[in-house]
Amino acid sequence: MGFLSHHQPWNPQRSIPETTFGFKPSFQPPFRPETQTRPSSTLKSYTPHFIASPFFESLRVSGPDFFASAQSSAEVLNQHSSEFSEIMREYGNQMTKLSERIIQIVLMCLGENFERKFGSQFSNCHGYLRIINYSPFESMKQKEVEGLGMHTDMSCMTIVYQDAIGGLQVRSKEGTWMDINPCDDSLVVNIGDLMQAWSNGKLRSSEHRVVLKQPVNRFSLAFFWCFEDEKLVYTPDEVVGEGDLRIYKPFVCADYVKFRENSEKGKFEKVGFTVKDFAGIGD
Repeated sequence: MGFLSHHQPWNPQRSIPETTFGFKPSFQPPFRPETQTRPSSTLKSYTPHFIASPFFESLRVSGPDFFASAQSSAEVLNQHSSEFSEIMREYGNQMTKLSERIIQIVLMCLGENFERKFGSQFSNCHGYLRIINYSPFESMKQKEVEGLGMHTDMSCMTIVYQDAIGGLQVRSKEGTWMDINPCDDSLVVNIGDLMQAWSNGKLRSSEHRVVLKQPVNRFSLAFFWCFEDEKLVYTPDEVVGEGDLRIYKPFVCADYVKFRENSEKGKFEKVGFTVKDFAGIGD
Protein backbone atom coordinates (compact mmCIF):
# COMPACT_ATOMS: atom_id res chain seq x y z
CA MET A 1 0.00 0.00 0.00
CA GLY A 2 1.39 3.41 -0.97
CA PHE A 3 -0.94 5.53 -3.09
CA LEU A 4 -4.70 5.27 -3.36
CA SER A 5 -7.54 7.44 -4.59
CA HIS A 6 -10.43 8.61 -2.44
CA HIS A 7 -13.66 9.80 -4.05
CA GLN A 8 -15.05 12.79 -2.23
CA PRO A 9 -18.47 14.15 -3.26
CA TRP A 10 -17.77 17.85 -2.75
CA ASN A 11 -20.67 20.20 -2.14
CA PRO A 12 -21.29 21.68 -5.62
CA GLN A 13 -22.38 24.94 -4.03
CA ARG A 14 -18.97 25.40 -2.45
CA SER A 15 -16.19 23.16 -3.66
CA ILE A 16 -13.36 23.95 -1.25
CA PRO A 17 -10.45 23.08 -3.57
CA GLU A 18 -11.97 25.05 -6.43
CA THR A 19 -12.60 28.03 -4.16
CA THR A 20 -9.05 27.81 -2.86
CA PHE A 21 -7.60 27.78 -6.35
CA GLY A 22 -9.82 30.74 -7.10
CA PHE A 23 -7.08 32.69 -5.35
CA LYS A 24 -4.62 31.83 -8.16
CA PRO A 25 -3.97 35.44 -9.14
CA SER A 26 -2.36 35.98 -5.74
CA PHE A 27 0.37 33.52 -6.72
CA GLN A 28 1.21 35.43 -9.92
CA PRO A 29 3.85 36.69 -9.99
CA PRO A 30 5.51 34.34 -7.46
CA PHE A 31 5.90 35.45 -3.86
CA ARG A 32 8.41 38.28 -3.62
CA PRO A 33 11.46 38.89 -1.36
CA GLU A 34 9.56 41.65 0.44
CA THR A 35 8.09 38.85 2.58
CA GLN A 36 11.39 39.14 4.48
CA THR A 37 9.99 42.23 6.18
CA ARG A 38 6.98 40.33 7.52
CA PRO A 39 6.68 38.67 10.95
CA SER A 40 8.79 35.58 11.64
CA SER A 41 5.63 33.48 12.03
CA THR A 42 4.72 34.29 8.43
CA LEU A 43 8.26 33.62 7.19
CA LYS A 44 8.30 30.18 8.78
CA SER A 45 5.11 29.26 6.94
CA TYR A 46 6.47 30.19 3.51
CA THR A 47 8.91 28.06 1.50
CA PRO A 48 10.41 30.06 -1.38
CA HIS A 49 11.85 28.90 -4.68
CA PHE A 50 15.20 27.05 -4.73
CA ILE A 51 14.69 25.37 -1.33
CA ALA A 52 12.99 22.21 -2.63
CA SER A 53 13.36 23.02 -6.34
CA PRO A 54 13.70 26.06 -8.63
CA PHE A 55 9.97 25.83 -9.43
CA PHE A 56 8.41 24.93 -6.08
CA GLU A 57 7.05 27.38 -3.49
CA SER A 58 4.48 26.78 -0.78
CA LEU A 59 2.57 28.33 2.07
CA ARG A 60 1.84 26.35 5.24
CA VAL A 61 -1.42 26.61 7.19
CA SER A 62 -1.25 24.68 10.48
CA GLY A 63 -3.95 23.07 12.59
CA PRO A 64 -5.78 22.62 14.79
CA ASP A 65 -6.72 26.31 14.47
CA PHE A 66 -6.51 26.53 10.69
CA PHE A 67 -8.37 29.85 10.68
CA ALA A 68 -5.84 31.64 12.89
CA SER A 69 -2.88 30.15 11.02
CA ALA A 70 -4.37 31.15 7.66
CA GLN A 71 -4.94 34.69 8.90
CA SER A 72 -1.31 35.05 9.95
CA SER A 73 -0.14 33.81 6.54
CA ALA A 74 -2.73 35.56 4.36
CA GLU A 75 -0.49 38.57 3.71
CA VAL A 76 1.81 36.41 1.60
CA LEU A 77 -1.13 35.69 -0.67
CA ASN A 78 -2.27 39.31 -0.59
CA GLN A 79 -5.57 38.18 0.91
CA HIS A 80 -7.18 40.70 3.22
CA SER A 81 -10.64 39.18 3.68
CA SER A 82 -11.68 36.41 6.04
CA GLU A 83 -12.95 34.22 3.19
CA PHE A 84 -9.56 32.62 2.60
CA SER A 85 -9.19 31.78 6.30
CA GLU A 86 -12.72 30.37 6.44
CA ILE A 87 -11.96 28.12 3.46
CA MET A 88 -8.76 26.87 5.06
CA ARG A 89 -10.57 26.15 8.33
CA GLU A 90 -13.31 24.19 6.60
CA TYR A 91 -10.93 22.24 4.39
CA GLY A 92 -8.45 21.54 7.21
CA ASN A 93 -11.20 20.27 9.50
CA GLN A 94 -12.60 18.02 6.77
CA MET A 95 -9.16 16.56 6.06
CA THR A 96 -8.59 15.97 9.78
CA LYS A 97 -11.78 13.90 10.02
CA LEU A 98 -10.92 12.02 6.83
CA SER A 99 -7.40 11.24 8.09
CA GLU A 100 -8.73 9.85 11.36
CA ARG A 101 -11.10 7.57 9.45
CA ILE A 102 -8.43 6.37 7.02
CA ILE A 103 -6.05 5.55 9.90
CA GLN A 104 -8.79 3.39 11.46
CA ILE A 105 -9.24 1.49 8.18
CA VAL A 106 -5.48 1.06 7.73
CA LEU A 107 -5.13 -0.40 11.23
CA MET A 108 -8.02 -2.80 10.56
CA CYS A 109 -6.18 -3.99 7.44
CA LEU A 110 -2.95 -4.57 9.39
CA GLY A 111 -4.45 -6.99 11.89
CA GLU A 112 -7.48 -8.14 13.83
CA ASN A 113 -8.65 -5.52 16.35
CA PHE A 114 -5.58 -3.40 15.62
CA GLU A 115 -7.74 -0.27 15.44
CA ARG A 116 -8.76 -0.85 19.07
CA LYS A 117 -5.32 -1.97 20.27
CA PHE A 118 -3.27 0.76 18.64
CA GLY A 119 -5.70 3.53 17.73
CA SER A 120 -4.66 5.52 20.79
CA GLN A 121 -1.14 5.81 19.38
CA PHE A 122 -2.58 8.15 16.75
CA SER A 123 -4.86 10.13 19.05
CA ASN A 124 -2.46 13.09 19.31
CA CYS A 125 -1.73 13.37 15.60
CA HIS A 126 -1.99 16.82 14.06
CA GLY A 127 -2.34 18.10 10.52
CA TYR A 128 -1.20 21.00 8.39
CA LEU A 129 -1.90 22.19 4.86
CA ARG A 130 0.50 23.30 2.17
CA ILE A 131 -0.78 25.45 -0.68
CA ILE A 132 1.75 24.69 -3.41
CA ASN A 133 2.57 26.62 -6.56
CA TYR A 134 4.88 25.34 -9.31
CA SER A 135 6.08 28.18 -11.51
CA PRO A 136 6.15 27.51 -15.27
CA PHE A 137 9.43 26.59 -16.91
CA GLU A 138 10.69 28.96 -19.57
CA SER A 139 12.84 26.80 -21.84
CA MET A 140 11.14 26.10 -25.16
CA LYS A 141 13.64 23.30 -25.86
CA GLN A 142 12.28 21.06 -23.09
CA LYS A 143 8.97 19.24 -23.30
CA GLU A 144 8.95 18.71 -19.55
CA VAL A 145 11.00 19.46 -16.44
CA GLU A 146 11.08 18.01 -12.93
CA GLY A 147 9.12 20.42 -10.74
CA LEU A 148 9.95 18.50 -7.54
CA GLY A 149 12.39 15.61 -7.45
CA MET A 150 11.76 12.08 -6.25
CA HIS A 151 10.89 12.02 -2.56
CA THR A 152 8.77 10.45 0.14
CA ASP A 153 6.56 12.37 2.57
CA MET A 154 7.56 12.89 6.21
CA SER A 155 3.99 12.39 7.42
CA CYS A 156 1.96 9.42 8.59
CA MET A 157 -0.32 10.13 5.65
CA THR A 158 -0.77 12.81 3.00
CA ILE A 159 -3.98 13.76 1.20
CA VAL A 160 -3.51 15.70 -2.04
CA TYR A 161 -5.86 17.68 -4.23
CA GLN A 162 -4.25 18.64 -7.54
CA ASP A 163 -5.55 20.98 -10.20
CA ALA A 164 -6.35 19.91 -13.76
CA ILE A 165 -2.75 20.44 -14.98
CA GLY A 166 -1.55 17.13 -13.50
CA GLY A 167 2.10 16.08 -13.29
CA LEU A 168 2.09 13.92 -10.13
CA GLN A 169 3.92 10.63 -10.68
CA VAL A 170 4.54 7.62 -8.42
CA ARG A 171 7.39 5.17 -8.78
CA SER A 172 6.48 1.49 -8.92
CA LYS A 173 8.48 -1.25 -7.20
CA GLU A 174 9.98 -1.98 -10.61
CA GLY A 175 11.19 1.61 -10.91
CA THR A 176 8.68 2.76 -13.53
CA TRP A 177 7.13 6.20 -13.23
CA MET A 178 3.33 6.17 -13.43
CA ASP A 179 1.13 9.23 -13.91
CA ILE A 180 -1.47 9.97 -11.22
CA ASN A 181 -3.88 11.91 -13.39
CA PRO A 182 -6.31 14.42 -11.87
CA CYS A 183 -9.84 13.10 -11.46
CA ASP A 184 -12.93 15.15 -10.65
CA ASP A 185 -14.06 14.98 -7.02
CA SER A 186 -11.13 12.76 -6.05
CA LEU A 187 -8.21 13.02 -3.65
CA VAL A 188 -4.88 11.18 -3.69
CA VAL A 189 -3.93 9.49 -0.40
CA ASN A 190 -0.29 8.64 0.22
CA ILE A 191 1.27 6.71 3.08
CA GLY A 192 4.19 8.66 4.58
CA ASP A 193 7.52 7.80 6.20
CA LEU A 194 6.24 7.89 9.78
CA MET A 195 3.62 5.25 9.01
CA GLN A 196 6.15 3.14 7.12
CA ALA A 197 8.45 3.12 10.15
CA TRP A 198 5.61 2.50 12.64
CA SER A 199 4.33 -0.44 10.57
CA ASN A 200 7.85 -1.90 10.20
CA GLY A 201 7.62 -1.50 6.44
CA LYS A 202 4.29 -3.26 6.01
CA LEU A 203 2.94 0.02 4.68
CA ARG A 204 5.14 1.61 2.04
CA SER A 205 5.86 5.31 1.76
CA SER A 206 5.90 5.56 -2.02
CA GLU A 207 8.49 7.52 -3.93
CA HIS A 208 6.86 10.21 -6.03
CA ARG A 209 7.68 13.39 -7.91
CA VAL A 210 6.06 16.23 -9.85
CA VAL A 211 6.80 16.70 -13.54
CA LEU A 212 5.86 19.96 -15.26
CA LYS A 213 4.64 19.28 -18.79
CA GLN A 214 3.07 22.63 -19.63
CA PRO A 215 4.52 26.17 -19.36
CA VAL A 216 1.81 27.25 -16.91
CA ASN A 217 1.46 27.50 -13.13
CA ARG A 218 0.49 24.24 -11.41
CA PHE A 219 -1.31 24.29 -8.07
CA SER A 220 -1.98 21.64 -5.47
CA LEU A 221 -3.29 21.52 -1.92
CA ALA A 222 -1.65 18.92 0.34
CA PHE A 223 -2.73 17.90 3.84
CA PHE A 224 -0.08 16.20 5.99
CA TRP A 225 -1.24 14.10 8.97
CA CYS A 226 1.63 13.60 11.43
CA PHE A 227 2.55 12.26 14.84
CA GLU A 228 3.10 14.85 17.56
CA ASP A 229 6.69 16.14 17.71
CA GLU A 230 7.60 14.33 20.94
CA LYS A 231 6.19 10.99 19.76
CA LEU A 232 8.58 8.04 19.98
CA VAL A 233 8.04 6.16 16.72
CA TYR A 234 8.40 2.49 17.61
CA THR A 235 6.77 -0.54 16.02
CA PRO A 236 4.66 -2.58 18.51
CA ASP A 237 5.73 -6.22 18.80
CA GLU A 238 2.39 -7.42 17.47
CA VAL A 239 2.78 -5.27 14.36
CA VAL A 240 6.33 -6.54 13.78
CA GLY A 241 4.98 -10.09 13.86
CA GLU A 242 6.28 -13.30 15.34
CA GLY A 243 9.57 -14.35 13.79
CA ASP A 244 10.10 -11.07 11.96
CA LEU A 245 12.86 -8.56 12.68
CA ARG A 246 12.60 -4.85 13.26
CA ILE A 247 13.89 -2.88 10.31
CA TYR A 248 13.73 0.56 11.99
CA LYS A 249 15.21 1.69 15.27
CA PRO A 250 13.03 3.86 17.54
CA PHE A 251 13.25 7.60 16.95
CA VAL A 252 11.57 10.81 18.08
CA CYS A 253 9.35 12.32 15.42
CA ALA A 254 10.77 15.85 15.72
CA ASP A 255 14.32 14.53 15.23
CA TYR A 256 13.35 12.99 11.90
CA VAL A 257 11.59 16.15 10.75
CA LYS A 258 14.74 18.13 11.60
CA PHE A 259 16.83 15.61 9.65
CA ARG A 260 14.66 16.09 6.56
CA GLU A 261 13.97 19.83 6.70
CA ASN A 262 16.09 22.19 4.66
CA SER A 263 16.32 25.98 4.57
CA GLU A 264 19.37 26.36 2.33
CA LYS A 265 18.87 27.35 -1.28
CA GLY A 266 20.12 24.88 -3.86
CA LYS A 267 20.59 21.89 -1.50
CA PHE A 268 18.01 19.80 -3.34
CA GLU A 269 19.60 16.48 -2.36
CA LYS A 270 17.84 16.58 1.04
CA VAL A 271 14.51 16.26 -0.79
CA GLY A 272 15.36 12.63 -1.54
CA PHE A 273 16.26 11.54 2.01
CA THR A 274 13.97 8.89 3.56
CA VAL A 275 13.24 7.34 6.94
CA LYS A 276 15.46 4.43 5.96
CA ASP A 277 18.41 6.83 5.73
CA PHE A 278 17.62 8.10 9.22
CA ALA A 279 16.50 5.06 11.21
CA GLY A 280 16.95 1.98 9.02
CA ILE A 281 18.61 -1.10 10.54
CA GLY A 282 21.03 -3.10 8.40
CA ASP A 283 20.63 -3.20 4.63
